[in-house]
Amino acid sequence: MNFGPLRAQQAVLNSSSLRINPSSKQGVPSPQLHEEKQSGLIVQDTVEISEAGRQLAEGAIVSHAAKYFGTTQINDSLNRVLEGQPEEVSNSVYNMIQSNFIVDGTVTDENQRAVLLEMGVSQSKYIADHYMEGDKAKEFLETMNQIAGIALTRSIDSETGDISYTTPTDRPLGAPEDYVKLSEVMKQADPQQYAAFMNDIKGGGNGLSQLLSFAQKVPQNPDWINKYKERTGQMEELLNNTQLKNRFDKADTTSASAFMNSMQTLLKEASATQDSYMQNMRGFFRNLGVKVD
Repeated sequence: MNFGPLRAQQAVLNSSSLRINPSSKQGVPSPQLHEEKQSGLIVQDTVEISEAGRQLAEGAIVSHAAKYFGTTQINDSLNRVLEGQPEEVSNSVYNMIQSNFIVDGTVTDENQRAVLLEMGVSQSKYIADHYMEGDKAKEFLETMNQIAGIALTRSIDSETGDISYTTPTDRPLGAPEDYVKLSEVMKQADPQQYAAFMNDIKGGGNGLSQLLSFAQKVPQNPDWINKYKERTGQMEELLNNTQLKNRFDKADTTSASAFMNSMQTLLKEASATQDSYMQNMRGFFRNLGVKVD
């Protein structure tokens, strides 16, 4: 494999954005640095809401979730299948990813997280059945299944409480098949230099000097790339072919009322009777702008 000089496309202050294209023969331009800083006073207060107020709020508020990126490929796929869809459908999909797939730290019970994930897979099928056709419906379900596979890799750092997920190797759109993420090669082949790379980033740097130094060693160590490709290939195979056992596979998606009723029945059969699950279903239809009795 021909390794030219490292091309620094953009150095952003996190490790996942630093990559190398091994087939590139361009020189090294000046890296573009981007840093986002937040400042300001945060004031928290407590407000008590009556039960009637909670019910009103649940029916009146439609939340807008942040757009899930995942990887360049996942983001591109979601953009493609949601192109031309009403805003309600797009909003529902991203809310579903946030509420059922890549959930935050408020969901600590693993059984609850599993139920929500399986509900999300069935909600994805409802959207595919009612808002998409042909190849778009197929691609949408494949992408949501891949996100479900990512969700299953969730781990929590026992010291910091940080939540992390394993994702397929990110490759920029249009990049060749042999595109290599250099920081991941470094992580596998030279943990000590990778630690220095991460420490530089944590200290406010960009890690570029460590990447450049490591890149100079790569041509003399082709086994590093072979091992990287083998590992990433195995990981992608696992994530792309995850078989999720879904207790809601038999949910009736022919209509909104049929889907709601069958999901309620299946939840009872699975002894998953928490009201939060039905709130999740009501939120799903509310985001779609669909009224269900």
